[in-house]
Amino acid sequence: MLYTLFLYQTRSGLLMYDKSFQDVSSGKMELFSSFFSAVKTFISEIVLEGSKELKNIEMGDYTIIVSSIKDISVDIIMIADRQDYKIINKLIPKIIKILMKHKQLLLEWNRNKQELRILDKPLSDLIASKKKLMGEAPAITPALEEPSKAKPSQKTLYKKELTEIEQSNLIQERTFLISRLEKDTTTNLKRKLAISEKILEISEQLNDEDNTSAFQEQIKQIKSQIEDTRFKLDFFLNKAKKSLSEAIEGLGAKTLQMGDYKDAYLNLYSFSTKLKSLSDGVYYEQIRDLASKLINISASGITDHELSDVITQILNLSSDINDYLD
Repeated sequence: MLYTLFLYQTRSGLLMYDKSFQDVSSGKMELFSSFFSAVKTFISEIVLEGSKELKNIEMGDYTIIVSSIKDISVDIIMIADRQDYKIINKLIPKIIKILMKHKQLLLEWNRNKQELRILDKPLSDLIASKKKLMGEAPAITPALEEPSKAKPSQKTLYKKELTEIEQSNLIQERTFLISRLEKDTTTNLKRKLAISEKILEISEQLNDEDNTSAFQEQIKQIKSQIEDTRFKLDFFLNKAKKSLSEAIEGLGAKTLQMGDYKDAYLNLYSFSTKLKSLSDGVYYEQIRDLASKLINISASGITDHELSDVITQILNLSSDINDYLD
């Protein structure tokens, strides 16, 4: 039998995801937990060795199977009965294939384990296809006794787990979220991502393949936009600080109020605009206010001392984009 599957983030050693496939007694789970604490250092050494081969760690009647996926910086660790090692060994490539379908999500994991619950169904379906791994009392679905009807049975059972009222409530919630997403005229990508992920979650609960596929693609596009925006944020911030430094160096004997800060202003303004699409915080308004003080200096009546303070604040802005995000 396969008891539990864990996913660890290679570079940090953090537990990203865990899934139990049996109704394991609390005593046995405590045994597993103690064992993992004892072998944590050993597993870390295996990962650091960079070996692509599967590792099999024996513990009495049980085995710990460790496999590392370098492309997504994830380590798969499974606890199973020792005699089932060969079956699980053959499943590893299929598990990796499932994980690679969610490559971007795993690479950009932000320590929110709930995000990875999207893996529950495909992993459960895969393990359920090997009845021996489910033991005498399959934790997922007894309907798999008829292999020829495995796929429809899984879908039917999944739907039957929801009452008509639950299905109706989920459909209403999804309709509301889709409407909200369509009417959202803001440029906040993180808010759009959160709504899209919730719609995807509901679609998976309803076993709606069309909407699931559509919103998986939409989420992928939004994440790509977020990555592009982060790149532009870094570019505009560095350019603003560089332009400002060059303007100061070119003053010579002139006063600060006689400086040409147009390039610094434009880049800082662009930075604040892009920041608004990734943050609901006040940072973008504060930075836009700093930018505005670099333009129309004579009309604003800003003193040399005040302008000096503004320039210092801009040059001291953190270069780590994460510091500006919610």
